[in-house]
Amino acid sequence: MKKKIFAWTILIILIICGVAGATLQYSYSTGQRSGKLVKLSKKGFLPKTYEGTLDLGSGDSLTWQFSVHDEKLGEKLTNLSGQNVTLEYRELLWKIFYDTKYDITGYKIIEDSGQSNKSLCRLVQVLRQDKSIVEQIRPMIQQFDPSLLSSIRKCQN
Repeated sequence: MKKKIFAWTILIILIICGVAGATLQYSYSTGQRSGKLVKLSKKGFLPKTYEGTLDLGSGDSLTWQFSVHDEKLGEKLTNLSGQNVTLEYRELLWKIFYDTKYDITGYKIIEDSGQSNKSLCRLVQVLRQDKSIVEQIRPMIQQFDPSLLSSIRKCQN
């Protein structure tokens, strides 16, 4: 009789733990948000997470709080502080161990096309100082990325 009660108790505890674990990891929704990565810090007692803020516009009312549960992803995002990024996230049902319900699952850096074009043009001007370099690089660009030639030609005007 005692063995049956003990077995049922263990079974009920395992079922409760399984349901609780699944519920805490269930994704309620997914999406993306873009803005300037303002803050990212590592916090927590048992499950350490990265907690951050994304500036969606100007002012305090246009900020978004998020958590990063993946250690490697958090380390990568730490290096992007101050840059414009698009964060991919999943929304959890509850935030038991974390500051927010939003768990970041990926990111993309938003390139400032005006700045990157200026940098490309500056590089082209430096490389044009040595014709042998131009003769070596031109065939490689034509082979691997022909669309880059049109950008380079715009710099020469």
